[in-house]
Amino acid sequence: MKKYFLALCCFALCCISIAGYCNDVNEKVLKTFKATFPNAQNVTWQTIPERYTAQFRQNGIQTIVNYDYEGNLLSATRYYGEDNLPLNLIVTLNDKYPAKKIFGVTEVSTNETIDYFIKLQDQTTWMTVKADAEGNTEVIEKFNKQL
Repeated sequence: MKKYFLALCCFALCCISIAGYCNDVNEKVLKTFKATFPNAQNVTWQTIPERYTAQFRQNGIQTIVNYDYEGNLLSATRYYGEDNLPLNLIVTLNDKYPAKKIFGVTEVSTNETIDYFIKLQDQTTWMTVKADAEGNTEVIEKFNKQL
């Protein structure tokens, strides 16, 4: 499943790379970005039709954010481990899937929602659980490991 998670990350990076590198991000976007992510490191910008995309690390978390040309945050995707997952979700996952360990988390947020795609594993299976901020969960995929 590490390969699956790595492939997903690589795919996202490739899509952004194909879109093209952008040197001239407008001032509205830069001002909003700097105010929201003051400790961002290794920031790279790309332009995609009708939006700017920034990729960076902040506090050890790989993050990709999208802004419109007016500086409004459209969406953010963050990749991290169990330590940054909200406590209510950790408790819910431990209750529902006690034999599984959290491998990694992809958090996707917009102005309306925050969804967590949590990779769980045990000795024989990989599972992706989609959760919302209230702790509602659903299994969206499950795979058997090759033994």
